[in-house]
Amino acid sequence: METLPDFDVMAKLAQDDPEKFEQLRQQLIEETINQANSGMQPRLKAQQSHIDLIISRGKNPLHTTMLLRDELQRQLARFAQTLQQPSAQENAVITPISSHPKQVNNADKSSL
Repeated sequence: METLPDFDVMAKLAQDDPEKFEQLRQQLIEETINQANSGMQPRLKAQQSHIDLIISRGKNPLHTTMLLRDELQRQLARFAQTLQQPSAQENAVITPISSHPKQVNNADKSSL
């Protein structure tokens, strides 16, 4: 993974050449996701896509920062709620295979 330039260099790059800054940002994100466990990569890519969508809605850097902060607060609140009340999560309804109409009909025919 490429080492991250210091803050001042990144700030200057973002101001002077926003396209190059965005390319570097995307490259570093991709490298980081590719280094993650292969089972986590789809989830990380989805999360990054969500973050990119939020960023695209920002009207200026301050607005973008506030949108990202709000999203982080929402996610932290959901995480805290899950930790405090794990039973509040919805449980899946499990339907036995034998109750599936097509299989019941086939089973009836085979017993004839």
